[in-house]
Amino acid sequence: MEGAYHVTASGTGMRSFFSSKLNKIIDYCILALAAVAGFMVLFMLLAVCFATLSRYLFNKPYAFLIDYSSYSLLYIAFLGSPWLLQKRGHVAIDMLVNALPPGVRPFWCAAVNLITAFISVVICWIGLSLTYTNIINRVVVDDFLSTPKWILMAPIPVSAFFLAVQSIRNMIEDLSRRKRELKGDAA
Repeated sequence: MEGAYHVTASGTGMRSFFSSKLNKIIDYCILALAAVAGFMVLFMLLAVCFATLSRYLFNKPYAFLIDYSSYSLLYIAFLGSPWLLQKRGHVAIDMLVNALPPGVRPFWCAAVNLITAFISVVICWIGLSLTYTNIINRVVVDDFLSTPKWILMAPIPVSAFFLAVQSIRNMIEDLSRRKRELKGDAA
């Protein structure tokens, strides 16, 4: 089974059935989601500044900008989270992991990633269902411009899908790291 693992540009070890092309596509999608989140941060900053200045300088408030800025927070959180998971930047309980024996740590991390993937799949399924229901029923939010609710729900299943994929990639990397460590100890 030697050579069954390789490391992608993002540092994720994968089994041979995941081609490097598929890994690059996943990495690109996750980066694109993070870029959208980054642009939304910039948009939100400019929109809030403009709305505030227009209210005080020109006595002409643009209330819808505040509504859309608050909706941006949802997009920023959900679209940026797969990138953060890829960089392993999420909150972790290091004290507990560091207290575990070194041989158990990769299995613990793999188990946490498996649970995360399962929860993400459930959230993706529910998010898709709710988004579809909101499209079919034409549900709108009671805001300044009657925003369709599916627009607010859409980032949830997208993010959850990529969180599940990245969690599985992280799990495989943790287990392959353990396998490499065992091979290094045996040599």
